[in-house]
Amino acid sequence: MNRIFSLFLMAFLAFSVLQAAEVTFDFSTAEGITAMGYAVPAQGAGTNLTQAGPVTVNGVTLSATDGATQTRIWNSQGSYTLRIYVDGTITLSVAEGSITGVVLNAANTTNFDLLADVGDYAVNGAVGTWTGNAASVTFTHFGTKNAQVASIVVTTNGEGPVDPDPDPDPIDPNITKLDSLHHLAALEDGTAFQFTSDVYVNYQWNDYLWVMQLDEEGYALAGLIYGDTGKQYQLGSVIPAGWTGVKKTYKGLVEVAEPAHFANAKTIFDEEYYSPFDCTGYLSFIADADEGWENYKVYFDGVSLSEIDERGNFTITCTEADEDGLTYEASMAGFNKFGIEYPEVDPTEVYSIEGMVTSYNGLMELYPISITTDLGTRLWKVLYAGEDGAQYKLNDTLYVAAAVDAGQDKLVFVTDNVDEVYYDIYAEWGYAEWMAWYPDWIVLDCSSDETLFNSLADKQVLMPGTVKGKLADRLTNPRLILNSTPVELDEAELPTLTMFKYDLSHDYIAALGHEVGQAEGYFFYKDGKPYLCSEQDTVMVKLNFDYAPGLEAEMATKEGHLYGLLCVFTLDEPWAENGSFVPMRRIHATDEDYFTNYTLYPLTVISCSAVEETIMGKQVVDVKYITPSGIVSQQPQEGVNIVVKTLSDGSRTTTKRMH
Repeated sequence: MNRIFSLFLMAFLAFSVLQAAEVTFDFSTAEGITAMGYAVPAQGAGTNLTQAGPVTVNGVTLSATDGATQTRIWNSQGSYTLRIYVDGTITLSVAEGSITGVVLNAANTTNFDLLADVGDYAVNGAVGTWTGNAASVTFTHFGTKNAQVASIVVTTNGEGPVDPDPDPDPIDPNITKLDSLHHLAALEDGTAFQFTSDVYVNYQWNDYLWVMQLDEEGYALAGLIYGDTGKQYQLGSVIPAGWTGVKKTYKGLVEVAEPAHFANAKTIFDEEYYSPFDCTGYLSFIADADEGWENYKVYFDGVSLSEIDERGNFTITCTEADEDGLTYEASMAGFNKFGIEYPEVDPTEVYSIEGMVTSYNGLMELYPISITTDLGTRLWKVLYAGEDGAQYKLNDTLYVAAAVDAGQDKLVFVTDNVDEVYYDIYAEWGYAEWMAWYPDWIVLDCSSDETLFNSLADKQVLMPGTVKGKLADRLTNPRLILNSTPVELDEAELPTLTMFKYDLSHDYIAALGHEVGQAEGYFFYKDGKPYLCSEQDTVMVKLNFDYAPGLEAEMATKEGHLYGLLCVFTLDEPWAENGSFVPMRRIHATDEDYFTNYTLYPLTVISCSAVEETIMGKQVVDVKYITPSGIVSQQPQEGVNIVVKTLSDGSRTTTKRMH
């Protein structure tokens, strides 16, 4: 019995060998290349598979066609790979039996983009796996540059090929033919049709397949196919003409039902085709049912969300502006159709949302594909390209330079302290580069919220993405009206802040509104009002003491003295924007009274040409006398002296913060 069983087992194994076999094409070694019958290429050269012709290994034939570049085995420093370029192909075939499996092992996963003409093909990391039952299978490279293959393992059996996509129900030649998704709505519900044009996949989820079609003018037409097509497509997959369906209207939405005869993708478009339309700022337009945006994929940036309910409903809102610049609130309904992970909604936060637009009983709504928290906008972009009234989150580490409590106006002055930015405003034109930049300033407006102000005034460094609010007065004195409390950046040291010193004797100031810096000039009264001037009889810059009521009394007795002040610069009128390609600081409009556009709000005295032991009750701990030739003296000397004083009160607005 044992002998009979052994003979039976041996016969079964022999039959199995005949029925299934593996054939390996190894392109990674010189030995493997020689074994296939190809010439081993020299360093920096290639063996063209198309010129070499088909080779057969253990009954499996490998052939190739050229794409943008020859399909070839390439030698790079002794490392061999099969390289397939855009639109190039390799075909595996058998004269007897069929191919039931193919494994392609990538030498480099970058651009490992191949498409099979039959069967099912999927890629997981560096391994592409094909399954099916066919006499031949062709792989086409559709990506950029080249796909690099290390080896191919082919599984065959001794049985003949089976049609991988049987068609027991041939298409009726009398069926309605349709060549455009645009004409779908005109069909009567229940009309069966065959589509005679290609479409490409925009999004697929379960039995929902959203497709797009490019018309003769290049415009994208959208449609929804609902039902089991028998295929799972990659985004951008081009579905060949010939599929069939039935026109249906569900809750007012036109769709294709009963899909059939869907073939493998003939090619795959790149991401440009299936990326969403950026509709930021046009939420109200998309939400208008008459505009026909159903079945399109869209994207909105900087929107607010209301919390999702137990049924998956939520609301998208944002602030938009009409043609006259008047702002209004736009909204659109949303429904978590795809069951994505929904973020915890923060009413002070803004989000980016991508999804499919649909229609339900005449109302437009969005099925979100992804909802992400907006990382925020760099301060320089807000100041140079922001919109007053819009909500912003600042994606910068911000440094507190001064905090001023003026009753109803509780203000905290901050800077990004940057000396270069990645200027990408024109990135879509190919212009994006790191550029030298001056630090920008903005005031955080706590309004009359004393608790918020006190909390913020005690902080030194603010965490990126936690400063959020509504922009106001961008072109004069930019402020962000806070709607939440910023978070302090843990264990961050306050760096030396870049603050500019403007000497009025040079008749030049280029400060932005709400910039904190130094101003040096002569203090005088004119018509009962205090001014900082370049000389005695010329009033150049107003000096306002609202933020330091005790300072005016201190300075009033020193009229005519040269002062150095730490102050906030504000603008009375907006500056004209530069408008040039190269980003520059805003340039003042043509104005004979150039300097009268400034108002200074002094924070503290840095220097004065006649010093005392105390200023405003603060101890002077260091006084230096510097002659015009730059020599430091221990005592005042004849001529002009610049006096630098360091105060010991620990205030953030003393000269310890200057450089």
